[in-house]
Amino acid sequence: MKTIYLTGFMGSGKSHTGKLLAERLGLPFIDLDAVIETTAGKTISEIFAEEGESAFRELETSSLRATANDPPGVVSTGGGAPCFNDNMDWMNRHGVTVFLDPPVGVLLQRLETGRDHRPLLQPAQELGAFITRKLASRRPQYEKAQIQLSLADPNAEVERLLVRLLGNEG
Repeated sequence: MKTIYLTGFMGSGKSHTGKLLAERLGLPFIDLDAVIETTAGKTISEIFAEEGESAFRELETSSLRATANDPPGVVSTGGGAPCFNDNMDWMNRHGVTVFLDPPVGVLLQRLETGRDHRPLLQPAQELGAFITRKLASRRPQYEKAQIQLSLADPNAEVERLLVRLLGNEG
């Protein structure tokens, strides 16, 4: 089995789905944002505020590429990870990529409560317009994924993913 890279917009369910999928497959789960925070010794918000987005994207890329040295697992990437430094092409070469693509209304509902933990979500901006605009700019990279799921329910997503992944194994 290859490493499975979950991609998609913030709030798409990558972490939740990733944990469920890893448990079902008996693989380790890696939250790329948590790896970055551990490596940097600060939160993602602190990295953005103190060092800027470009420094964060470099940390993100090096953390992502380091997964090639790990045994196969399920990696939850950050929402922007596929969109910088040819990361999506790299993930496609080194594993199985999955784009979790719930409807914008689901993203809006999920992100409304966690804005302060997400540096790209400024409190004054209209969240729905931001999601629509940012998702449209990122979608071309997300759609390079080998598997795309549009379900809003992570439990159902895991079941569909298992069928697709295990079908590819045989």
